[in-house]
Amino acid sequence: MKSCDLSSGAAKLELAVKSLRVTLSAVEEQWTDKAHQKFHEEHLAPIEPTVRKMFDDIGRIAEAIAAAERDCQSE
Repeated sequence: MKSCDLSSGAAKLELAVKSLRVTLSAVEEQWTDKAHQKFHEEHLAPIEPTVRKMFDDIGRIAEAIAAAERDCQSE
């Protein structure tokens, strides 16, 4: 049976989030007006908790899949 691989996709997402943070850090050195603050409040701040929860959820799902695979192999 082929194993389900969530870690590759999660790693790609994590790399994208890190890249976004690095880029934002560089941009924020120059972009300091109210438009930046509004962009941050309306678009970036709301996704932070969702992204953290997503990574936690992916980890839990991967653990559940690994446990199910072990159970299936032992039978």
